[in-house]
Amino acid sequence: MSEIKQTVPKYVFDKEYSTQWRREVKFLEDKGINYTFAKKHYKYPIIRYKYTKTPELFLALAEFYHQVRAEQFFKKSAAVEEKIKLPIEEGCISIPAEELTEPEKKLLNVTEEEVMDVFADDTE
Repeated sequence: MSEIKQTVPKYVFDKEYSTQWRREVKFLEDKGINYTFAKKHYKYPIIRYKYTKTPELFLALAEFYHQVRAEQFFKKSAAVEEKIKLPIEEGCISIPAEELTEPEKKLLNVTEEEVMDVFADDTE
């Protein structure tokens, strides 16, 4: 079995980092990292932005994608939270009237004025 080593020309490897995501481009611009050149697709309205590969670029990208992952996590968490509303989050626990005791049922008809009257009587 003979192994033939194929020589790959250097121009085949992309020496720049590229993205089409405008949000990523804006984030990098805010970090002071500008693209080296931009190229529009010949057929579609998509622009590819190229960056020189540097440690600063990859640190900024790590921060950017960490933020994106955190946003996705919190978005999914909010969706689950909407499905599972715990009583304490609503501010009260709903109990059907038929499950209440007789004294509790009497409290349902108490008005705010009657409560204030009780406090007013206490001050005399």
